[in-house]
Amino acid sequence: MKGIYDVNKTYLENADEGPFFDGEIPAIERPATKSFLGHAVSSLIGVPAGPLLNAAWIDLAGRLGFDIVTYKTIRSFAYAGNPMPNIVFVEPSTDVARRREAAPDSIEELSITNSFGMPSRSLDYLLHDIAKANASLREGQVMIVSVVGSPDQKEGFLEDFVTTARFAKSAGAKIIEANFSCPNAGKHEGCLYMSADSVARFTRAIATAIAPTPLILKMGLFPNEAAMRKSLIAAARGGAQGVAGINTISMRIIDQSGVPALTGGRITSGVCGAMIREEALGFIRSARAIIDEEKLGLTLIGCGGIMVPEHFDAFFQEGVDVAMSATGMMWNPYLAYQTHIRHRHG
Repeated sequence: MKGIYDVNKTYLENADEGPFFDGEIPAIERPATKSFLGHAVSSLIGVPAGPLLNAAWIDLAGRLGFDIVTYKTIRSFAYAGNPMPNIVFVEPSTDVARRREAAPDSIEELSITNSFGMPSRSLDYLLHDIAKANASLREGQVMIVSVVGSPDQKEGFLEDFVTTARFAKSAGAKIIEANFSCPNAGKHEGCLYMSADSVARFTRAIATAIAPTPLILKMGLFPNEAAMRKSLIAAARGGAQGVAGINTISMRIIDQSGVPALTGGRITSGVCGAMIREEALGFIRSARAIIDEEKLGLTLIGCGGIMVPEHFDAFFQEGVDVAMSATGMMWNPYLAYQTHIRHRHG
């Protein structure tokens, strides 16, 4: 099973030389009859923050039929991220994920850990590339730009989040997603969504700074439904128009001998793909109920373990407004096309 990301190359090599895809681009008519945060779109399926490294990757995803695409998380400065390996194939093993040497034969069993640390290019690069990515999309498609703040910057965590969001807007972002939940980043960056007070404060500042551009918050798993309810209420009151979940799930990653599979002291890393689908569906189920009960009006975006067209259906049945695939899209580039065909003939 070959993916469009080469796990044996660095992040920059993949960004500059990829995506690695030489298949035919299928054609299917999809009129823009649906709406997503004020934009007319051809479908409500897409790609979350992660796989789409720059304009070339955005362009391919759009041509393959993913209509709501997300530009990989950017910072306010160039950042190299984590060293290789960045992607390792994994399989469940009690309470950890165990490395496997190759992808499984079945896409429905594919899980990976991705340990990138949210690398980012220079602002000059991003200013040009975000515009190029927007220009590559077709009628009925829209791009989200994912942003994150960095707590070690001189101006402070909240202020850097606002600065990065403002930059994304100036670069042409039509929708901005604030990443409050990266498990491969520092504690401040990765756990922000868990604190309702922080969600309210950060959301209000970012939403005010980029208004009227819509703001989405990326969230992860909550310890309980009460914590989720508080954070979702805070998100809505702070001015967010949508929430997305789940992000990858942090797990210990070991090799076949039981030692850490990643170098550089990385004991844990975010796991995505088939292994997290049930947790993602549980998140969606709870979030949908809370949004409806509290009349929050938040658009709900779901991702986590969507590997085949039927998985999109399962997410929509649980109440998402938009469903997205990252790992599935990377190893099955025709996933959107297969889903469009399924719905057209379903």
